[in-house]
Amino acid sequence: MRQETKDNVHETRYNGQEKTMGPRQDTNSNVNKTRDKRQLNQGTNIPGYERLGTTCQPNDDDDPDFLAEEILPTELISPKSIQLNLSSTSKSHRRCTVCQKNSSNRHRQVVVPHEARTQAFIDKCIVIPANSRCCPNHLLGNYFTQESISKIPEVNNTTLFNRSDITELLDRVRGTLTLNGKLNFDCAHSLSEEDYQRLTGLTRNQFEAVANTVTDLRKSEIRSVKTCLAILLVKLRTGLSNSILATLFSLEIHQIQRATHAARSSLMKSFVPKFLGFQHMSHEKFTRDHTTPTARTLFADDQQETGILVLDGTYIYLQKSSHHHFQKQTYSMHKGRSLVKPMMIVATDGYILNVLGPYYADGHNNDASIIKHVFKTNADEINTWMHDDDVMVVDRGFRDAEEFLKKLNFKVEMPCFLKKGAKQQTVDEANTTRLVTKVRWVVESANGRIKQWKFLDKVVANHYVPHIGDFVRIVCALVNCFRPPLINDFGNDDIGKEMIEKAQLDNHVKLYVEEHNLLRRKTVYKEVDGATELIMFPRISLDHLRQITMGIYQIKLAKRYTDAHQEDDNYALYICKDRPDLLRVKMQSRHSSSRCYHLWLEYDENDVSGWYCTCKVGSRMVGCCAHIASVVWYLGYQKWNIEAAQSVNASGKFSSSILNAKDVPEESDMSDVESVDSYVEE
Repeated sequence: MRQETKDNVHETRYNGQEKTMGPRQDTNSNVNKTRDKRQLNQGTNIPGYERLGTTCQPNDDDDPDFLAEEILPTELISPKSIQLNLSSTSKSHRRCTVCQKNSSNRHRQVVVPHEARTQAFIDKCIVIPANSRCCPNHLLGNYFTQESISKIPEVNNTTLFNRSDITELLDRVRGTLTLNGKLNFDCAHSLSEEDYQRLTGLTRNQFEAVANTVTDLRKSEIRSVKTCLAILLVKLRTGLSNSILATLFSLEIHQIQRATHAARSSLMKSFVPKFLGFQHMSHEKFTRDHTTPTARTLFADDQQETGILVLDGTYIYLQKSSHHHFQKQTYSMHKGRSLVKPMMIVATDGYILNVLGPYYADGHNNDASIIKHVFKTNADEINTWMHDDDVMVVDRGFRDAEEFLKKLNFKVEMPCFLKKGAKQQTVDEANTTRLVTKVRWVVESANGRIKQWKFLDKVVANHYVPHIGDFVRIVCALVNCFRPPLINDFGNDDIGKEMIEKAQLDNHVKLYVEEHNLLRRKTVYKEVDGATELIMFPRISLDHLRQITMGIYQIKLAKRYTDAHQEDDNYALYICKDRPDLLRVKMQSRHSSSRCYHLWLEYDENDVSGWYCTCKVGSRMVGCCAHIASVVWYLGYQKWNIEAAQSVNASGKFSSSILNAKDVPEESDMSDVESVDSYVEE
């Protein structure tokens, strides 16, 4: 269409015919002209072809009475004349392809994406016509869910195609098969639920949730948003190198590096602040939702507003640096290798409140120095977040910062030290130490949780040093978001009360042993067979044993102690001749072959009423040590359970696979024999 004169004379060509339009007429003449055009278009049908549609070309004139002319289509398609024995669904704009529900204003439907159509053809050999509709809940992204793909009905046994349909189907199948040669996180059905968990540490739905939060991450020509995010998560979870990731994702190494950087920056901006840091959770919410009743009973006098934090430093190992100054600052004399130390701040249920650092590992950066630096520099506004009388549960490495923290009006709970020259803690010291370790173990388990992401458990390359803190925070945020708390029994506060009551008791078995000098006297004992002679020893369940130990760690060690002593055939049991209810056992240390411990058990037909062991913490009444737990487990539980005995003895099958250089046959001195023989002959 073109404008030739100022009198608004227009010329339009239809199929080589030229029509000249004069000056504009009234509205009725415009209507007549439009009707003539429709008749002309309807009469222009080419046999053997179908019309795609018509388009209108815009006009530059501002006259509202002007009607734009319609242009005939230039793209034509062949008729559907090729019939193939492929099942297909019905084509409908009102009915769902999967569940056959009708569309309505309350139940709107969407067009089936071509990725989902290809998925149905590959998985079930069903052809879904173009522009078919389905319910939105049947789709996960642009693909059908596994439940929906199994419900797609086969309406027709054959399907009509034209040349364009077959070409399009082959192109889509080819594109899908091309993507199957690499890790494809854009196609929901290409990876199973187990694949998501093994590669990223997250389920499919969790991965989709994280992908929806990184709104500032952009798609590029070489990778999608999900692929970019998956590259970082797979690297953190598996610890694979960039070269292996490049092979798995069919990318170049420099593209993997850029994707890792982009995903890290986006997660630190959009995801991590929602689940980590002092600013993501108020002090009131933290004390209400993440303080266990046991910890509150032991250290806060049941005060609901008191916050209890567990602090400890973890280790991220580094390559040995060629930069001498950096090498000295990252070398740990304690571990004997290069590392950096993030400071973990954890709630009593295992929730990671914050991660500070990382810090160097030399003598100027021990735990006490780090915590002083944190408060003096007000790291992440910690001074504003903390309240007076908040409790900090720490290990002995914070001993030099104890007075500093108390001056800031904080309470410090720390295990007791073994006094100089002493070989064992007193009853009160051992009980106090057990109260602290009952709460402090969660920070060790939290450290173990983040080390499940193998990138943080392996030796990290030095070029990642500037981003180690971000990687640790990303993993901690993922743990907070998608992992359950380590302790979720918030309704049971009886354990704390029971531990406080037992901490007030004295160890009467220890007093009896020391008073009668039973450690040095050997003639007062008689060796017995635990399997046949100690029939009066009470039968104990695992729940009862857990009440004795006040935890499960000692029970786990009890099985291993029993296994070791049964293999060596040195499980020696003795009863006191004067007191048949007092049992003595000699136990080999698991750390040193030259050290043995002696322990005593007081029992009756119903229960174990007392114990004492010569190890460092063996005199406590709040729970018992692993040595005592081993004897109780062996005599009261394992002896009556065949499955428990088999599970213990099964661990010895590995010993035959390793050689021992000590096992060498004795050599005879042949030189002496030869000299004697030669002398006789002479």
